[in-house]
Amino acid sequence: MKPNDQFSFVKNNLISQDSTNLIRLYLPILGFDATSIYQYFLAFWDNGKSSYTFGHILNHLNLGMNALQKSLEMLSAMQLVELYHAENHFQVYLQPTLSSGEFLSNPVYKRLLEKKIGEAAVEALLPSQPKGEKQGVKLSEIFQVEDAKAEMQSKQNHFELDYFKQLMARENLRFENEKEDLLVLFAISEQQNWTWYETYLLAKETAVGHVISTKRMKQKLNQKPAASGFSNAEQTIIRETKSKSAMQFLAEIKKTKHATITRGERQCLQELANLGLLDEVINVILLLTFNKVNSANLNEKYALKAANDFSYQKIFSAEEAVVYIRERYQTQHSKKAAKDFAPKNNVPSWSNPDYKNETSAEKQAELEEQKRKLLAKLDQGGD
Repeated sequence: MKPNDQFSFVKNNLISQDSTNLIRLYLPILGFDATSIYQYFLAFWDNGKSSYTFGHILNHLNLGMNALQKSLEMLSAMQLVELYHAENHFQVYLQPTLSSGEFLSNPVYKRLLEKKIGEAAVEALLPSQPKGEKQGVKLSEIFQVEDAKAEMQSKQNHFELDYFKQLMARENLRFENEKEDLLVLFAISEQQNWTWYETYLLAKETAVGHVISTKRMKQKLNQKPAASGFSNAEQTIIRETKSKSAMQFLAEIKKTKHATITRGERQCLQELANLGLLDEVINVILLLTFNKVNSANLNEKYALKAANDFSYQKIFSAEEAVVYIRERYQTQHSKKAAKDFAPKNNVPSWSNPDYKNETSAEKQAELEEQKRKLLAKLDQGGD
């Protein structure tokens, strides 16, 4: 878009001007530039008879091109202006402002307004509810319209959010911060072009202790397609770390050491999850940590240190974690590095790349020896 590009208005797109709600509800969110541009469109609307350049807007409102483009994006996001482009020409399609009730019944719009003017100020804008029993008849009863649907689009998001909360209650899930989480959930739903139900499925999958974690939802969405070229040992690690929750994975490791999970270890898992790391990444950290320190208990300090590193490196999957460990420690050509990250203790039997479901004493003894070499193979890039 350039200042000399031309635009015109869509024919028969006359809308009523509601300056009251524009100033009371939209202005705090949009700011003065975007609000002024919307008012410009209303004032210069001519039923599509003429064409204008964007430079006309810049000159009339004393704005720069960057401010114009940013404002048009905001007006589009708030569903006040739709911009269409074809054959080097733009068309402007205007949408009316919502009524006060419609605007404030939209939980996303309401929260955006609260962030600008505060909850108390928004509360003062809420329309009071009528008292008594509503008197009315259905449209179909008066005009013989079959299957009439008079629900507004603006109500649908609210209904779907209510349904989202019903599903949460069924699964005993809760928000950490409902108002802030709501904005992130809405953004995910919009960016992924998902329904609220599809968004809920991801929220449920990535929840931590029955609390929705928008950080982990973002981590899951940022996962890249699985890479190839993994060794047998690495493939086994990836498969197992993806198949178990962090608590299950830790319990399996502790079982091989004839130990139980401590309160401190549970708290450590919670802290790792609070960083936004997915369980599959946490599981790789657990495996690395237990093979770093020869103990029946998790070295929480080392695990948190590794987790901070993984979070900083933006590692979103078990595959990325395995590659990172492999590449990082391959470059550390020192005896100390080899000593620090060589396996020192037992890990679950599945860790052996040649594992088979056999229970003979001879085979079990062989596995006990092979599984001690797993992290060494991982550090060296596998087979």
